[in-house]
Amino acid sequence: MDKDWYRKAFAEDYLWLYSHRSEKEARSQVKVARSLLPFKPGQQIIDIACGAGRHMLAFAHAGARMTGIDLSKPLLTIARQRFRDEGMKAVVRCGDMRELSYRAKFDGATIWFTSIGYFPTVSEDQKVINGLATALKPEGWWWIDLPNPVYLEAHLVPFSERVRRGPNGKAKIAEKRLINGGRVRKTMIISDSAGIRRYEESVRLYRPEKFGNLVRKAGLTTDGILGDYDGSPLTIDAPRQIWYGRKAR
Repeated sequence: MDKDWYRKAFAEDYLWLYSHRSEKEARSQVKVARSLLPFKPGQQIIDIACGAGRHMLAFAHAGARMTGIDLSKPLLTIARQRFRDEGMKAVVRCGDMRELSYRAKFDGATIWFTSIGYFPTVSEDQKVINGLATALKPEGWWWIDLPNPVYLEAHLVPFSERVRRGPNGKAKIAEKRLINGGRVRKTMIISDSAGIRRYEESVRLYRPEKFGNLVRKAGLTTDGILGDYDGSPLTIDAPRQIWYGRKAR
């Protein structure tokens, strides 16, 4: 598998393959986050790996001043268009989340929907968390959403097929999934009138104690860990581990 798989995966096809990840879903998730975080209108927030800007827009509607950073130019184009359509402003930058250059600029920082664990080494993931911490003001808040590996191991579907309509008409989508070497790996093959395309994904799975080490090493404190967006706590049966807390003084 290509170690830089994410440079190819998050392109035009991603937008319709994951179209079920809606703005309505993002508004609901941000509402949960705001109920737990010391959020106030007017705060400056950075959304790291912001993608097409769903969560950015939801925070902006709540009064936040948003900055988003992502490597995918196609997704960033959609993010910018979302803000233009709403008549709202945001800073949207193309950049690598391992190379954040901000210092004590933001009141809050978010990483949504399994965007930690893409890279080949744990030290690269640590670099992302360190950059997030450096970008926060003292006592700034943070929110990071990643899968619960225990739940994923118990519920993984090794193979599935589906047919849906995409920009090139009817498309057949075959997906293979496995957990190997502490990572969940997915191969997706799309067949439609434009031909056959193959995408790969590979994400490191962090058990809570291991992810907690990354957080502590970055100088962040943890206020809580949810197991899902219904507000339930993390258990072995929970699908997510949603961490939130503060930067130490």
